[in-house]
Amino acid sequence: MKFSLMMTVIAGLLTTSASYADTTIRIGHATPEVSPIHQSLLYFEEELEKRSNGDIDVEIYPGGQLGSVREMTELVQSGNITMATGASVHLSSTVNELAVLDQFLLFADEDTARNVLDGEAGKSLGTAMEKRGLKSMGFMELGFRSFTNNRAPLDSYDAFAGLRMRSADNPIAISAWRSVDAVPIPLAWGEIYSSLQQNLIFGQESALSSMLVERFFEVQKYVSLTNHIYWPELWMANLEWYNDLDDKDRQLIDEVARETVLLQRDLTLKTNNETLAALKEKGLKVNSLPLEDRERLGKTMNTAIEADIRKKVGSDFYDQFMSNIQP
Repeated sequence: MKFSLMMTVIAGLLTTSASYADTTIRIGHATPEVSPIHQSLLYFEEELEKRSNGDIDVEIYPGGQLGSVREMTELVQSGNITMATGASVHLSSTVNELAVLDQFLLFADEDTARNVLDGEAGKSLGTAMEKRGLKSMGFMELGFRSFTNNRAPLDSYDAFAGLRMRSADNPIAISAWRSVDAVPIPLAWGEIYSSLQQNLIFGQESALSSMLVERFFEVQKYVSLTNHIYWPELWMANLEWYNDLDDKDRQLIDEVARETVLLQRDLTLKTNNETLAALKEKGLKVNSLPLEDRERLGKTMNTAIEADIRKKVGSDFYDQFMSNIQP
């Protein structure tokens, strides 16, 4: 959608609801209403309106109503909406430093990832976002990504060779998959199901919850728990709006935002566990990728993309960020 047309459509959406609160927060995101992201934002809406005694009103626009992640990011930067969420991989074209999160097997588990992103490394990413007019409200999560495919279980390093798979339209990710002899095909998210159905691709990689929400189980045979990459969902606000808040409102918004992030993470973990059980019930065969093969996979892929990531984020930033992960 061209930006001018998009702005016209969005103006119509946003003017249909009048608010008499002192502050109105409009939030856009691309996930369905059943997602942990939307459910946690409902908590943010309810709690913030209640604790502010109605002085703050929250409006949530789910399911990509306001455009793609990139388009919503631009709307936040311009101040046309207040907040949005988006996976880090979709935002690295706006905030180069986020490309550091495109590395594979960067975190051993969810607790490690959360501790890193809630600490100094996360603050450095927040500082980079502020240079682009964005305020980090916290790191939600989509969890670790794994694979579905129709060809065979991905149970070894060599099993990825020749796998026609959907990839995000991200040069770093494409280079990484090619380094293990997979065949990445850049496709928009909405094109995955039909491409699997028509055998244009054999498989795709996503968070477990997406496999159920997007009904990939209808056109796939295998689930391989590769846990090859952890993707946070960034929650961002317009920086100028945030800085203009009075101290009382800012403190309240920060407080409820932190609670919302923690809730979203718990909901994601619960949803992913339930999803795995549901996928098994639907007849998909589930396997794990052995640790030795995972480590080999990560080493090969990260070696292939390190120079590109350093070039994009800057070597000083890269080394500083990695020093907060590596012992």
